[in-house]
Order: sequence, then C-alpha cells, then structure tokens
Amino acid sequence: MQDQLQIMRTFMRMAWLYRWAGLSAALLFCLVGWSGVLLLPDQYEVSAKMYLDSRSMLRPLLRGIAFDSTTLEDTAALLGRTLLTRPNLEEVARRTDLDLKAHTPEDFDRLITGLAHDIRVTGTTRDNIYEISFHHPTPRTAKAVVDELLNRFMESALGDTRHETASTRKFIDAQIAGYEKRLSEAEDRLKAFKERNLGVMPGAQGGYFERLDAARSQWRESQLQLQEATRSRDQLRAQERAHIAANPATASGDAELAQLDTHIHELQTRIDELLLNFTDKHPDVLGMRKLIAEFEDKRSARLKVLKKTPASATPATAPADSYLAQLQGQAITADAQAAALQARVATHAARVAELEKKVGTVPEVEAEFARLNRDYEVNKKQYDELLQRREQAALSQDAEQSQEDVKVKIIDPPRLPLLPIGPNRLLLASVVLVLGLGLGGGLTVLLSQLSPRLIDVPDLRETTGLPVLGAVSLSVSSSHRRQRRYELLAFSAGLVGLLLVYFAQVTLFLLDINVHGRLQHVLGALT
Repeated sequence: MQDQLQIMRTFMRMAWLYRWAGLSAALLFCLVGWSGVLLLPDQYEVSAKMYLDSRSMLRPLLRGIAFDSTTLEDTAALLGRTLLTRPNLEEVARRTDLDLKAHTPEDFDRLITGLAHDIRVTGTTRDNIYEISFHHPTPRTAKAVVDELLNRFMESALGDTRHETASTRKFIDAQIAGYEKRLSEAEDRLKAFKERNLGVMPGAQGGYFERLDAARSQWRESQLQLQEATRSRDQLRAQERAHIAANPATASGDAELAQLDTHIHELQTRIDELLLNFTDKHPDVLGMRKLIAEFEDKRSARLKVLKKTPASATPATAPADSYLAQLQGQAITADAQAAALQARVATHAARVAELEKKVGTVPEVEAEFARLNRDYEVNKKQYDELLQRREQAALSQDAEQSQEDVKVKIIDPPRLPLLPIGPNRLLLASVVLVLGLGLGGGLTVLLSQLSPRLIDVPDLRETTGLPVLGAVSLSVSSSHRRQRRYELLAFSAGLVGLLLVYFAQVTLFLLDINVHGRLQHVLGALT
C-alpha cells in the first residue's frame, strides 16, 4: 500500500511540473468552446396538433355494400409515410424558399436530409391526436414549413382519396368495356360454332359418350321388352290352342255343347269362390259339384252324338266361346305390341349405329364446345364482377362527396414562436468545461510521461539500482519562496477565473439573458 501511495505521489508531482501547459490548454479549449456555444444559432420550434375524427354514420350503414376507402388507420399511416417522402420534402423546400440557400445539388441534398431529420410526426392511435413539429433558426421559416406540411397533409388526406376513387372508377369502366367486347366476341364464336355443328351438339342428355350409353341402354331395354312381349304372345297362342283342343265345341260350333261348357265353367267359378269361405262339405259346394257331374254326363253324351252325326248336319249358328274370344283378343294385342317393340328396337339400333359412326368427330366437337363455353364463362364472370365493383365504387364516391368519412380537425394551429427552445447552452457549457479540464489534465500527464524526471530518493534508487548513501536538501530562499507563491496564486487565479467564467455563463442562462442575440448584434455591427 505504501508503495502504491509513493507511486501516486510521484506521478502527481511529475504532472505538476507541466501544470502551466495543462492550464493553458484548458483555458484555450474552454474559451473557444464557450465562444462556439454562444455563437450557436437559436432553434425555434413550431408545432401543430390535429385530431382525426372517424365518427361517421355512413361507415356502418355502407359496410359490405361499398368500399371503405378512407379509414382512420389509413389516414394515420398516410400522415406518417407521405409527409417525409423526398418528393414531398422537395416541394416543401421550394414553397418555403429554403431552396434559395442551396447553390449546388449537394447543398440541396443536404437541405432535404436536414428537413427529414428535423421534422417530427408523433401521436397515438388511442386518442387520435397527432402532432407535426419542426425547428429552425428562423421562426418564420419554421412556421412556414409546418404550415406547408399541414396543407400537404390536408390535401393528401381529403383530396387524393377522391381523386383515387375517380381514377379507380375510370379504370374499372375501361376494363368493363374491354370485357364487354371479349364477351360479345365469345358469344359470336359460340353462335357460329353451333350453326356449323347443329346435328352433333351436346344436348340435355349430356355429351357424346353419355348419349351413346343412353342409346345403348334404351336399345337393350327395348330388346328385353320385345322378348317379354313375344313370350307373352306365344303363351296366349298356346293357351288358345289348348282351349280349342279341350273344348271341341268351340271348333264344331255346337250350341248345346257350348252351353254345357259355359254352365260347367260358371259352376266351377262359383265353387272356387265358395271355397274361399267354406269347406268342401258345405251343402252349396256339394250341390254345385253334383250339378257339374250331371252337366259333364250330358256333355259326354252330346259328344258321342256329335261324333256319329256328320259335320254338315251341325247347326252353323252356334254362339262363340267368350273365353276363347278373350284369349284371341289378348293374342292380337300382344302381336301389335310385339310389332311396335320391333320397330322401337330397330329405331334404337339405328340410333346407336349413327352415334358409333360419329365416334371420331363428335368428341372433338364437344371438346371445342366446352372450351368455347369455358372462355365465355370466364369472361362473363369477370364482367359481372367488374359491374358489381363499379357500382360499389360509385356508391363509395357518392358517400365521400356527401360526407367526409374521416375528419381532420386542427386543435392547435402553428404559431410564430417568441422564445427559442435551443440549443441547451447550459448543458453545452458544462460539457465544454468538463472536456477542457479533462484535456488540461490529460496533457500534463502525457507530457510527464514523455519527459520523466527523478522526483525523490526512492525514484533514484529504483531507476539506478544503486544504493543511495545520502541526500542534500534544497535550501529555498525567501525570494524563491515568494516566486513559488506567486506562481501558485497565478495558477489558482487562472483556474478560478475559468470557473468564474463558467458560473457567469450559468447565471446568465438561468436569468434568460439573451447573450447570443447581443453577441450576434455586436458581430453584425463590427462586420
């Protein structure tokens, strides 16, 4: 610990030897720095506050049927993005005559960069209050810039939206005209195509292969119906032949025999009806069966007589058998139905053959027809959608013209500032003082390290590595002590004077005395 204190003491004593150089550097730096701080131009800030009001009755009423082209978020985004674009800043510089100070393109570029840096746009979406501020050495210029920015925003927020809506509507009208022309051309192509391929166009039954499958199905179904009708006719003919074989009276035409057959048939029918409700032992059933047996005996006897009697002796006026007539009528109907089905089968077969002949052409026609229809539907869909959008755009434009959706209210207009807001000369003067003292102290340390000296006996012993046998003390005279005292007082006076100048500046700044303005006036009078 003792060694460290000795080293620190030696270090400070070496730096003390160059105190005048450090003090001179600190005084020079502080004087130059404070002069620069005093000569810094004043900065005047101008600001304007606006309120974005989106309370409109049209927005909820038109939701879903018109475009919401101007929303609060879009307007706020427009405020933050478009105001600081280079073309907008260039226009502001020209309208406020700031460009007159730029004599070269480089100067103009620095001017625009400085504008973008000095203009601030702040605000919150919670209360919808936004502020535009700008600071400049000339208060009138600062106010002119803020006024121009405010006007530019008002024009962009309220005028550009309507212009954009009108441009959008004009564009939609041009697109509708183009699609209307395409739609007319597609309709003409479809019409000409249908006229060229009138007999092979797909109908309600579908395409070619669907119609071919349907024709084949109808052909097979008509063939099946023809087979069923043929079988039914053949069965009726067989029943007719069997009935004639079982009832010779039908063929001979004998009236008595036919009458007996009719009675037998009627009795048998009545027995069948009775058996549905009674048994075979029922008296009526037994009685009718007895009558049937009697009629059958008479019929057998009559057949024997007819066999012995020549055919020419048989009466020709015998009544016809009604059952046989019924069978014959059904057979005739079956013949007619079979003939009709044969004609239908032939028609379906010809239809199938005709379609099979067109297997190479009809699919191509249908494919081309589908392509034409697809093009037409695409154009029709786009055309209908554009019509709907044009109506929405027209409704939106009418709504914007009748009432502003987002209102911009200036709640704090820009005013000409009377007092500057900067620069903060008190802070800058303090920084200059700290830097000056640091520069002086650093210079003394640097010089002491560049030209070291032996200060004490331990330094000599450490530097030479030899033992020190003794030391001769310095005998200071009264004149020398007086001189050292004067030097110390002069050094202290310089340091105290530096601090007094600083505190004097602080006092002037705190009293709001415009030292900068007076200094500028003096310099202006001298020049």
